[in-house]
Amino acid sequence: MCEAVGYKVLALHRTKIGELTVKDLRIGEWRYLTREEIKKIVR
Repeated sequence: MCEAVGYKVLALHRTKIGELTVKDLRIGEWRYLTREEIKKIVR
């Protein structure tokens, strides 16, 4: 999105999306969402 308008992204830090956080994940780690998390997103 930034590139489309001519901006260069030097760093991107995402810590929270809605009620979901990534505080317990190390850089490069990932995990599956729980059923409860999916239900919150889909509502």
